[in-house]
Amino acid sequence: MAVDINDDNSLNEKAVNFWKKNKKNIIFGVILFVAIYLSTNFYFAKQKSSHFLASEIYQKIQLEFTDGDISQYVTELKTEHSNSPYAGRASLILAQSHSKNNKIEDALVELDWVINNSLEQSIKSLALYSKAKLYLIQNQLDQAEESANLINSLGFEGLKNIVLGDIYLSRKNSDEALKFYQQAYNFYNNKNDLSKVIKTKIDAIGN
Repeated sequence: MAVDINDDNSLNEKAVNFWKKNKKNIIFGVILFVAIYLSTNFYFAKQKSSHFLASEIYQKIQLEFTDGDISQYVTELKTEHSNSPYAGRASLILAQSHSKNNKIEDALVELDWVINNSLEQSIKSLALYSKAKLYLIQNQLDQAEESANLINSLGFEGLKNIVLGDIYLSRKNSDEALKFYQQAYNFYNNKNDLSKVIKTKIDAIGN
């Protein structure tokens, strides 16, 4: 089949004209694509690096939790890596440390941070449970109940009902306490040794 040179020339001319007319847009599009590609890769690399640093700091907290001062590490995670799950976990550990040292107000401050900022619902629920227990120890029963009722993770229904049972037992309301203990027992029965502890509470009320 013969090739029409005139057709080839026409096509080349159209391509040249198209390039001349759209050169700026084509160059801009290429530059924009490259910029987006590079910035996206930089973002994910930075996120990966930040996650790695947060993980290292969290490991230090776990190693030094028993004897060392972990507050500086926790502060660093909360300020520099607040978008990491390690920040909420670390703050919860610090709250436990404060509670252990009878610094109840400091513990409550940390627990509130976890509740308001943690990325993990399970960690939030654990913080709410811990907060309810602290209020219960202080005999602030209304605050304890309010915190317990905010727990909404299915995996924490048992703990929620245990602490609610404890709250109503402190109010001398055995019927309500028994109701919550029974729900907690049903949750843990044949699943966890906590069911034995709850059964003891139920039997004590019965006696």
